[in-house]
Amino acid sequence: MAAALPLARPAPAPAPRARRIRFAFVFAAVIAAVSLLPYLLAYLWTPPGHHFAGFFFIADDATTYLAKMREGADGSWLWNDPYTSEPHGGVFLFGFYLLFGHLAALLHLPLIATYHLARITGAIALVLAAERLCRRLLPPQRANLGLVLVVLGSGAGFLAQAAANPVIFGSRVEALDLHLPELSGWYSILAIPHFAWATALIIIALLGLLAIVEAPGWRPLALTAAALTALTAIHPQMIPVLAVIWVAYRALLFLWGQRPSWRALATEAAAFAATLPLVAYNAWILFRDPTVAQWAQQWRHQAPGPVSLAVSLGFPLLLAIVGMTIAWRRRDQALALMLVWPPLVTALLYLPNLANIQRRLLDALFVPIGILAAVGLTSLTTRLRRARARRIEAILVTVACLSSAIVLAIALRFASGAFAEAYVTDDAWQAMQWLSSHHQAHDRALSAPGAGQLLPAWAGVPVYVGHYSETLDYFEKIRNVSAVLGPDQPDGAVQNFLAANRLTLLYWGPDEAATGFHPDLHTYLHPVYRDGAVVIYRVSGG
Repeated sequence: MAAALPLARPAPAPAPRARRIRFAFVFAAVIAAVSLLPYLLAYLWTPPGHHFAGFFFIADDATTYLAKMREGADGSWLWNDPYTSEPHGGVFLFGFYLLFGHLAALLHLPLIATYHLARITGAIALVLAAERLCRRLLPPQRANLGLVLVVLGSGAGFLAQAAANPVIFGSRVEALDLHLPELSGWYSILAIPHFAWATALIIIALLGLLAIVEAPGWRPLALTAAALTALTAIHPQMIPVLAVIWVAYRALLFLWGQRPSWRALATEAAAFAATLPLVAYNAWILFRDPTVAQWAQQWRHQAPGPVSLAVSLGFPLLLAIVGMTIAWRRRDQALALMLVWPPLVTALLYLPNLANIQRRLLDALFVPIGILAAVGLTSLTTRLRRARARRIEAILVTVACLSSAIVLAIALRFASGAFAEAYVTDDAWQAMQWLSSHHQAHDRALSAPGAGQLLPAWAGVPVYVGHYSETLDYFEKIRNVSAVLGPDQPDGAVQNFLAANRLTLLYWGPDEAATGFHPDLHTYLHPVYRDGAVVIYRVSGG
């Protein structure tokens, strides 16, 4: 009888989950490694007589982040603006970089190495969080596609540049995807650590809120509150944005017939309420602290032109619009959160706000666009034969990710040594290293803006002028430096200027020498360091 029974082979155990997790970890490792490659090459290919400063993109802002990390490494949990001469007290801002500064001191790591550690860990956190969200919202076989489009999806700004940035509807079209890291996951990972971490925390918070919808409890509440609070320390403006998105999501589900439990609503509200003390504190210092309020007035975060934004979101946006149409027609509750996100952010982007930070509301917009783009792409190829669908998908995904490849190419171009602004001369580098260990606690330096950009980060010395945003009255101070260091200025005027601005050091390099001033001819300036083209003077009584 046994021989008459059909032979039954045990079905292979399903392993899609293992494959998804394995892909996410491999993908995260590859993304992190490739993002580190240009920086390693830049160190290896540093031109003779120079030192790689550690940054390519938005180097002026990145240098200020290093200065903030130095404050943390020195033991501070409060930020004092080292780029301006006005007296002010410390405030809890830039907690992300203060934290990593403390971590650098704890691990005895160089600040620049810790900066890139923050960037690499942010890359891994973003990829793994995005993969978790894709697995939750998309069919299992589409989760990896969604992850790739979230992380690598990018715009078509290169077409605008190739067309010489034409004027359309009265506005010049800009390649924002090649200039604004927050527009894509890959650019965020490659350029600025806190952008990647902010996106990861946004995703973690949304996953926690979705878990609360299913089963309210203290564990998802604790996770969500922690993620939102950490996000508040990085980008507090995203808390009200997420609150608006979540309310719209709840309203859409209600419209589609889902009735929420009061317990779930109370738990969701409690998660957002946990951020209120820190949000209120940020709002208070933004409008009441004199230094922060004046600094905020100098922010350049206005909303980009609508055409430029659409072009810079590119092909993924077109696919996402298809995905939004499908999700709306199907009343897809899994995608409802992604469905309301882009339209609401677009509306908030072009509405006036008191803080003048419209562009900062773009954080993580590439997440819903990437997920919805995966839905749209699937719908376009679902009726094709499998082999043909795969070929078309490969072509369209390549097109959707082309600008990310261009951004990497730009980084490699920087790494080749083609742009001098990525490097510091050895003379300046050695002078700042000396000053790092020989300055006094109350020191403040006068220099040209170029050196002023570097001194707080690499030497730990505050400056009179150094950063277009964090130096109050930046352009006026540049004019003041040119005037006071003019060749015909009397000693009394120079000394009064130095005393009035509490300046105790004069950094003298090639840019400063171009003013025509001769420090060696003035007895109140005493050279304390001289090597190559750089001299550092101490002001009498300073």
